[in-house]
Amino acid sequence: MKTGIHPDAKTIKVSCSCGAKFTVDSTIKDEELKVEICSSCHPQYTGEQRILKTGSVDKFYARQKKMEELQKAKKK
Repeated sequence: MKTGIHPDAKTIKVSCSCGAKFTVDSTIKDEELKVEICSSCHPQYTGEQRILKTGSVDKFYARQKKMEELQKAKKK
């Protein structure tokens, strides 16, 4: 193996938007790294289920619901 080609790793502080702070070894030049999601707030690690209401299926159900409401209004 070649020597002297690998960057130096150092310990840096990581702060998450949820407020969690921890240290990791990294090769980046900054002393601190800010992240949006970490293992303490990510749904995969916490077991919390989040359902996002975006996408073509949700739009279809919204149109279907609107059509049902219009049909009910016509019958009255």
